[in-house]
Amino acid sequence: MAELCLQFFSLCCGGNQTPEEAEQSKRDKAIDRQISKSKAAMRKEQKILLLGTGECGKSTFIKQMRIILGGGFPEDQYEYYLRVVHKNLLQAATSLAAAMESLSIPYQDPSLADELSPYVDIFDENSEPEMLQPNELNMIKRLWADKGVMDCYDRRREYQLLDSAKYFLDKISKIENPNFRVELQDILRTRVRTTGIIEEVFNVDKINLRIIDVGGQRRERRKWIHSFEGVTSVIFLASLSEYDMFLQECKTKNRTEESLQLFKELVKYPHFRQTSFILFLNKTDLFTEKVMGGTHISDYIPAYQGPQFDTAKGRDFFRSLFIDAREEAFIESGEASPTTPFFVHFTCATDTQSVRNIFDSIRATVFCSNLETMAL
Repeated sequence: MAELCLQFFSLCCGGNQTPEEAEQSKRDKAIDRQISKSKAAMRKEQKILLLGTGECGKSTFIKQMRIILGGGFPEDQYEYYLRVVHKNLLQAATSLAAAMESLSIPYQDPSLADELSPYVDIFDENSEPEMLQPNELNMIKRLWADKGVMDCYDRRREYQLLDSAKYFLDKISKIENPNFRVELQDILRTRVRTTGIIEEVFNVDKINLRIIDVGGQRRERRKWIHSFEGVTSVIFLASLSEYDMFLQECKTKNRTEESLQLFKELVKYPHFRQTSFILFLNKTDLFTEKVMGGTHISDYIPAYQGPQFDTAKGRDFFRSLFIDAREEAFIESGEASPTTPFFVHFTCATDTQSVRNIFDSIRATVFCSNLETMAL
């Protein structure tokens, strides 16, 4: 009996292992420990990738996360964004001035053309933001009061203009006050082109939420591949209001078509086969303004056969386009129907409460789903 117990003890403790078996057992235990550490790390971090075409609202979403999860912005950021507001004003003014010339629209005040011409020639979207001088702010104020410029603004789909142009131009009397201080809504409305990769980390329910924002213009997309490893969720943003607009990089390519094509390519990508996708159909406020203002969807997307002036039907139409694109991507990849989580939300990224509600919904569903998928 004692001998049997000794043999059993010897087997359990590896006493009969050869040196090679002992070394393999050692390696196996090291691998098991590493797997355990990796799982523990994965429990503590969710990596979310923000993707979409240019000007779809990714950077605005990041700003909302700073407000909702990060406690807002430090004082030096308020000073920085004041300079960005000034730069966006000048950007809007130069875009309008250039369009006045290309569309052959006469100014009510002809002197504005000569005043703005030098700024149109030298404005650089990638330059560092600087404060404008009082005379420059006054020039922009006069521009925005010009009847010819108002006619030009009504034709804004024919050229590139910041979504926030009207918002800031309407506020110029306040902005030109030397004591003006930017507010959170001003910061959310500012536009700074994203180049490269920007990462923000927030702690949510003891989990590190790593959100990665990358530039959406075509020339920036080659950098995306470096961010694909280890992604637990993709948030793809598409602007609902861009159905009547064309790419800045390609004047004949409809922005909605470009967004659908990019979404489909990403769904096919091998790195994302087991990744949950969250689709934000963004800029619902601008979409409603366009639809109710008589910019008919069917004039630009012939597949739409729904009623005009109906934002609900229009939104449902665009949602179905992306759902169908996802199904087609899986079929073209030779795979069965998708089983990974997919969520669609209509968003207005400048509305903090709306984004907060949507984020709470994502936190309650997507994060839990990711942990289950990883068997954690």
